[in-house]
Amino acid sequence: MSSITILRLSTSALCLASPAIAHAQQQVPATTAVPVPAEEARTDAGDIIVTAQRRSERLQDIPMAITALGGAALERAPISNISDLQTSIPNVNISLRNGSGVVAIRGIGYDIVTAGADGSVAIHSDGVYQSRPAAGLSSLYDVERIEVARGPQGTLYGRNATGGAINIISRKPTSSLEGYVDFSYGNYNAISVEGAISGPLAGEKLRGRIAAKLEDRDGWGTNLFNGKDVDDVKSRSIRAMLDFSPSETVSFLLAGEYFKRDDSANALHFEGCVAPVCNANTAINRGFSIPANPRDVNQDAQAGYRPEQYGLTLTSKIELSFADLTAISGYRDGKSYFYSDFDGTAQLGSFATREENYHTFSQELQLGRSGGVIDWILGAYYFDEKNFARTNAQFPPFLAPALSRVFQGGTLYTKAFAGFGELSYHITPELTVTAGGRYSSEKKRIEDEYIFTNGPVNTRGRPGQAMPCVVCVSIPNAVRFNAFTPKFGAQYKFSPRQMIYVNVQKGFKSGGFAVGAVTPAFQPETIWSYEAGLKAEWFDRALTTNIAVYHYDYKDLQVGQIVGTVTEIRNAASAKIDGVEAEVRLAIGDHLTLDGFGSYNHARLSSYTAVNPALPSQNPDLSGNLLSNAPKWTGKLGAEYSTPISSGNITVRGEMFTSSRVYFSPFNNLTNSQKPYTLFNANIRYEGNNDWYASLFMSNIANRLVKSGSIVSSGAVGAFIAAQYLPPRMYGIKIGKRF
Repeated sequence: MSSITILRLSTSALCLASPAIAHAQQQVPATTAVPVPAEEARTDAGDIIVTAQRRSERLQDIPMAITALGGAALERAPISNISDLQTSIPNVNISLRNGSGVVAIRGIGYDIVTAGADGSVAIHSDGVYQSRPAAGLSSLYDVERIEVARGPQGTLYGRNATGGAINIISRKPTSSLEGYVDFSYGNYNAISVEGAISGPLAGEKLRGRIAAKLEDRDGWGTNLFNGKDVDDVKSRSIRAMLDFSPSETVSFLLAGEYFKRDDSANALHFEGCVAPVCNANTAINRGFSIPANPRDVNQDAQAGYRPEQYGLTLTSKIELSFADLTAISGYRDGKSYFYSDFDGTAQLGSFATREENYHTFSQELQLGRSGGVIDWILGAYYFDEKNFARTNAQFPPFLAPALSRVFQGGTLYTKAFAGFGELSYHITPELTVTAGGRYSSEKKRIEDEYIFTNGPVNTRGRPGQAMPCVVCVSIPNAVRFNAFTPKFGAQYKFSPRQMIYVNVQKGFKSGGFAVGAVTPAFQPETIWSYEAGLKAEWFDRALTTNIAVYHYDYKDLQVGQIVGTVTEIRNAASAKIDGVEAEVRLAIGDHLTLDGFGSYNHARLSSYTAVNPALPSQNPDLSGNLLSNAPKWTGKLGAEYSTPISSGNITVRGEMFTSSRVYFSPFNNLTNSQKPYTLFNANIRYEGNNDWYASLFMSNIANRLVKSGSIVSSGAVGAFIAAQYLPPRMYGIKIGKRF
């Protein structure tokens, strides 16, 4: 990409600029433009403090592309889970696939549909890595902030952060008694109740906090076969924390949490099939009616979605004379179960399940000190996971008589070790150079990998039953991957509120096994990132402009394909990504704020040859095709007017988000994509002087039908497109009280 092209793209992005994060007050300078209350990690008015570099820093001083959403912004958006973030942050795309949240940043995600797969964006909850993609769809509640770091995080963050990192930070116990409770009700009988209470249990030494959230909603559609709802919600979440500080230099924070859903969310909607297969395969419909309303389904198998997770986290901190020592211990025990109709119609006896049952433990140690001429950190990381993953499927016998019943699965074991360090040297008050590195060693082992075919299939709804088989395969195997990921950077502040930076760093994602495919291990993927940026506040901080320009060299990216009855994972040769992001916020007077972002992201395969299983006649040379979940253009534009009244404050906000076409596979079929779309949202919020608050909200005002993701089913049932959708028009009222 030439310098002239980059300059033009930067200018275009600024012209498209729209609200990266909504709801800014006049003096909020951050990338996010979010008004974060004083208790939500601020120093002076407008300075949002984040910990993306493992130390507390003002967001605008961090030399990387990062966006932070404060709790207030999350409430007003509203954002209830990770999948809602994509319209608030540049170059973040989140699609739904078989009950998992597929997170992609700047085109780096994961194009894999098999159980047991790992994502390429590392999600951390209070410092603990969330290994299972299904966990990314858990509810967000009582959140202090969310930090989204774009670009590979190969130095400071643990596993599989080639795309970036999402850090969810919960509110902590407080020194005084306080809390809140709020209730919202909307269309589709959507009910949400959230609350928290926090305060001292034994003076300043022992403090506690407990928070919970309940969500219930009718479905956005109906299964015409049985009259039941699909795409509904029924979830429960609770978190409890104890903060014990036996002295001024020692503290322990223990957190326990639980999350469960049991509904018919993520239903697979029949959208035809990969052209021209639809015209050639007369069996695809087989005479069964396709619903007139695309949000409905007509399927003999009712969709089921049942994730459940327990978690414990212990964060220990000791202030030593020469450094601060932090230990983060995390344990997660969970399972997920996704049930769907495999052929997309009312043909009896065809269904598929995807299951995981996992146990993870992680331990991280950090030793560092900041605030002087040198900021430094050293650390070690250990991760251990056991994950039983499998898929059951029953095909219509007349479509696949030789493979009418299939079970594939196995148990994956992962042990990962890493040592890391980073040092920033302030050569002058204006110039800082940074160097760091991480050495990772990861062992993957698979045991009892089986393929069962044509035996008596499991009884529906009883996934734990064993079943005999005609063909059985068991291939224990193990493999180890090692990598060193360095980072080099420099930043120059040409004023206290304006700086430029440049970073060069490497990212690494481990290889592994496609459970049940009975194929050799696929290899790691790596990425070299080159990024330069400007972060600046102008005109007494009334205008904020954050711009990043980047280039990626992406090698051996991992791609999943459904071949026959199994999902295989292969390494594509290489890809290149070039892009520009601009986030802008402008305060006009005391009441009006404009904010937004614009981004251009050209993420394409530079070398990859693969036969499309659903369309073998397609040219196998995929060079130049766009990566999955990587729209070229996205933008957001918002306006917010806030004014005081006698009893409080009223804020009115409107925003627009737009995206170019999104492909859901590297084959770039139009039928397996989402065409360009635009969404509109609005919100009116009242903040009372007596700590009461209320809001009226409406999202997707135009009621656009937008795919959040889709997959192509096996050719044995006609290669039909199974789509999942973003929410329809949603509106309602929210009332709450702080105390």
